[in-house]
Amino acid sequence: QREGRRRLHRVAGCGDGPSYTSARGGVIRVTLDEYRIRPENIEVPAGTVHLEATNDGRLTHNLAIESFDHEEGEEPTLYGRTETLHPGQHGSEQAPIRLKPGKYRLTCTIGNHDDLGQYGELKVVAKGS
Repeated sequence: QREGRRRLHRVAGCGDGPSYTSARGGVIRVTLDEYRIRPENIEVPAGTVHLEATNDGRLTHNLAIESFDHEEGEEPTLYGRTETLHPGQHGSEQAPIRLKPGKYRLTCTIGNHDDLGQYGELKVVAKGS
């Protein structure tokens, strides 16, 4: 199912990858629900980033930044996350988050929400890019 979603997303856009929403001022603002993160693909300058998540769903959700690639059977590196948000709640990161340029994964770490499609991509670019 996950591969099908990715393939469909790539076909819908132009170029060789997803389109990104720019996170102004290093603040990543998203809405969470069953089972999506909106916007799904975000670009932010390297350095300190802040998470701002609102749970518009009926279940609890959170927002985490994890390593994009990791070895099979190995847990991804967790760079930061929000607390668990109940329906209607808004939250931000639990501790300061500093990121270097590269690709990261946005995900909900509760239960199997990631497997159900609640994930996205964070592209961190060098300042001035």
